[in-house]
Order: sequence, then structure tokens, then C-alpha cells
Amino acid sequence: MNRALLTTMALAGFFAATPLEASDGPLDHANPPKFLTVEHAEILVPGRDDAIAEGYLTIWNGTNQQVSLASIRSDAFGRISVVRSAFGSGPSAAMPVEGILPVPGHAELTMRASGVRLLLEEPLSRLDGLADSRLTLVFEGGQELKVTADIIRSRDQLTIHHHGLGDTGIN
Repeated sequence: MNRALLTTMALAGFFAATPLEASDGPLDHANPPKFLTVEHAEILVPGRDDAIAEGYLTIWNGTNQQVSLASIRSDAFGRISVVRSAFGSGPSAAMPVEGILPVPGHAELTMRASGVRLLLEEPLSRLDGLADSRLTLVFEGGQELKVTADIIRSRDQLTIHHHGLGDTGIN
């Protein structure tokens, strides 16, 4: 067998064995879990019908290996893209993130308005009555993690996540 195929098979075996879990609440950051989990999932739905919704996730990778978020699906939106704002620029200066979004081992990816976040477009139904929405995170290698994202109607209701220090208001 060639080396690339062996490496791919080894990574697929590792990833298939990587436990994934959606969290129902805050994690014990003094003793963080040794699996991949989503601590927070929120969708900011704007008050205007023509505005684009934004998504914010906090993903903890408690494994020893990097995992890579390849795509996200939703039961409420037809198109989801990942964007990144350059440091020091405003949220409106966001550029698309091409390819995968890595989450290193023993590290956390926290999405923020002034950094990496999701743009959720093409709503599949009216959003004004929703309290939450299902998201399916698809990782490189095909493993999926289903999470429920809370629908937030105002930016000041978004969670600011501080790993190990507790969470607060505006993102």
C-alpha cells in the first residue's frame, strides 16, 4: 500500500474512534472531557426579513488529535457558510473560510462576531416562531455531531464563552 493510503486509513480509524457529544450545559473546565463536544450553539436571527442570520458555536476538542469541521447542515437554513473577520476589522469585513476549519487537540474553537462565525441563509420556513434549530456538524472523515442551537433575537443575548471562567453576555 502507498503511504498516503495508509495515513488516510489510520486517520479514518482514529476519527471513527473519536467520541463526539453535544453538551447539555457547562463543562467542568477543571477536568475537561476527553472527547469532542459543543458547549454552546446559538443562532442570532435578525429582526429584518432580508438580513442574514449568524451562528455561533463553542467546540471543545478534548482529544489528542486535531479534528476538522468540513461542513454544517441545518433543518432551518438552506445554506450555511463559515466566515472570518480579520483582527481589528469590523464584522462587515468578513471573508469566506475556504475548506476545513481545524480544531486542534485539547483546544477550543469559540466563534465570535469579530472572528470566525456562521452565516445562515435561505431560511426554509419562517423563523419568528422558532426557539431552537438543529445543526449537523460534519467533520473531515464523515463523522457527524448533531446539536440544538438556541435562537437568539438580539446580539446582547449571545453568550460570551470564557473557557474555565464562566460565561457572560455580549459576544
